[in-house]
This record gives sequence, structure tokens and C-alpha cells, in this order.
Amino acid sequence: MNTRIFKTLDGPDLIVKSRRSAVIFEIDKNQDTNEYNLIMKFSPEDYKELMKYLEEASNKSWASLIPKEATSFGAEYFEYYDKELDNNGYLWTRENNTLSISRPSLDSTRLYQFNKKKMESFIYDFRKQFK
Repeated sequence: MNTRIFKTLDGPDLIVKSRRSAVIFEIDKNQDTNEYNLIMKFSPEDYKELMKYLEEASNKSWASLIPKEATSFGAEYFEYYDKELDNNGYLWTRENNTLSISRPSLDSTRLYQFNKKKMESFIYDFRKQFK
């Protein structure tokens, strides 16, 4: 599993892990705020670097990943079901280099786990912020 840490401006850092068929957002257990809802604001440079890294990691995790607009609920990244934690998590991009994440459980440092379809729509929306 490949891991990279992205520093936020005022909260816990975002850990991005990638492996075959998954890209996962986590926080460090030592930075855990015990909050369900996290707002992660990045510098413009770090936000662009996060996008670049997500594209690279995703292309290694899945063959023929094609960023595209979500056309079904299964492809929409806003909500995902974490089978292991038996709960939903939520993710959305905001203005000013910010991600909002509602994690599925306080018992885990996992914030969000992408499948291929959700990552395709996430990268599609992420790219739109830089045009």
C-alpha cells in the first residue's frame, strides 16, 4: 500500500492510501479530533498537489480510469457506504481549497474509501475547480 500525507492549514492532516482497487482517506490517530465532520483546508499548492497525487494513485489502482461526470447514484462520490464500519460517509469539495468530510465512524481513522466509479466523478469535479 502506498501512503502520502497532505498537510492542512488548521486541522488534522489528510493521509491518502492507495492499493489495488481502492484509494482511502484517513487521519492519523494522534491527530484524531473525535469529530464526525471535518473541514480540511489546504494551501493552493498543496491542494493542486493532492489532485495530482490522486490522479496518479488512481491510475495505479484501476486500469483505464476515465474522469467523468456522475450519471448514477453509484458513481456519485458525495455518499459512500463503508461495509466494514457499517455506516455511511460523505465527502464534498468546497471553495478555497477545502474538502468537507463526514466520516462513517469515530471508532476508525478512515474518512472515506473510493471505488473506481466514485473516484472518476471525484477527479472530474476536482479538475473543474482549476479551470
